[in-house]
Amino acid sequence: MVTQTISSPTYKTPPGPPGYPFVGCLPKMLQNPLQFLMNSALEYGDVVHMGAMGRQQVYLVSHPDHVKYVLQENSQNYAKVKGQTFKELKNIFGESLAVSEGERWRRQRRLMQPSFHRQRIETLVAVMTEAISQMIKEWRSTERGKPFDVSLSIREVTQKIALKALFDVDADSKLKELIGAWDPIYKFVSDRLLTPFKFPVEIPIPSHRRFQEAMLKLNTFIYDTIQERKQGDKQSGDLLSMLLDARDEESGDSMSDLELRNEIIAMFIGGFETSATVLAWTWYLLSKHTSVERKLDAEIAEVLGGRTPTFEDLRHLKYTRMVVEETMRLYPSVWLSTRTSLETDFIGNYRIPAQSSILLSPFVTHRLPSFWNNPEGFDPERFAPEQVAARPRYAYYPFGGGSRYCIGDTYAMTQMQLVIAMVAQKFRLNLFPEHPVERQAGFTLRSRYGMLMTLESKSAS
Repeated sequence: MVTQTISSPTYKTPPGPPGYPFVGCLPKMLQNPLQFLMNSALEYGDVVHMGAMGRQQVYLVSHPDHVKYVLQENSQNYAKVKGQTFKELKNIFGESLAVSEGERWRRQRRLMQPSFHRQRIETLVAVMTEAISQMIKEWRSTERGKPFDVSLSIREVTQKIALKALFDVDADSKLKELIGAWDPIYKFVSDRLLTPFKFPVEIPIPSHRRFQEAMLKLNTFIYDTIQERKQGDKQSGDLLSMLLDARDEESGDSMSDLELRNEIIAMFIGGFETSATVLAWTWYLLSKHTSVERKLDAEIAEVLGGRTPTFEDLRHLKYTRMVVEETMRLYPSVWLSTRTSLETDFIGNYRIPAQSSILLSPFVTHRLPSFWNNPEGFDPERFAPEQVAARPRYAYYPFGGGSRYCIGDTYAMTQMQLVIAMVAQKFRLNLFPEHPVERQAGFTLRSRYGMLMTLESKSAS
């Protein structure tokens, strides 16, 4: 552990907005979490004291160097699983890679890593493009000028891809049931993430029952699929097969059914929800910035010439990737994460007591004027290589950082680039006039009222 030492009497308590006894700034934050965090960082600086919530002091850390310190340089002092956020996520993911710590995390990471190698993701491109092609066919039958919720449609296709990639299951027979299960799970977690006082999930109030019924459906599907695969002789290249065959290189152990369930459910949800959310915002931004859309169209036409993209094409779709990256700057799916300081530490010139809650918000850091010119503007050119090299590493961290950098980043980026490249060849998506677009900070950063859009076929299609 690299706990900093006091070298001068300059260390002090960070400034911050006035709060209330026992709940600190939480009531203010709940009114508009994103805006409150952003305003707090702009007004009070790189480290902001949010007061005490119960017995725990809360701090917002936004400067890239301090984010790097928490996530990478002294990550041993900042536990992921002790925060309230991960107590809630554990209700879904169990002791999966997403929410475990220590030796359990290291073992699971070793077992999981081969499933996300670049070569493995390349084999999934055909699965992705087939599902996207089917979605495009369905969109062609949409009545011209009739609005539809792009966020729902995109979420459905990313779920289809996740089911096929994970289980080699053609999703149509299960998709409706699983989509129906995800909605109450999403709402349950979103409602509780920023709520300091809540009933235990075991108490049978209506929202808890809906959550538990949905989790039962999801768990039943996953456990049944695991048993069918173990008892059958089906050979498949899906991720479940790879995990069943995985052996810890140090101990030689394989995963138990519970460990398989935990990792699969984390991959399934992470594999569709975060990407779908970013893609919905991408179409919103493109509909508002025609010059960006024209440049995107030109690149896609030059690289693909109307054909279906391959994995090899993605490295040539550089501007397409930049569009995705800029969307994730403005609308990172994971807009907030928490850590708990295990020992007293010092960040910048500020003292952080042991057992404090550290808030890290990519949404805030991605908008700091010190590192982003015109931070509210949509400009994919920010991600040209020379501009990336000129910025601190942690000025941008939509996939987290340090040893816990998201294991599925290549899967997500591949999926998002393919969706954009294939859809943009065929359609222009226009935001439905007067449709309200409002950021909603829940489990992910969604649009509160969905994303109603209309389709316009492109002549080249």
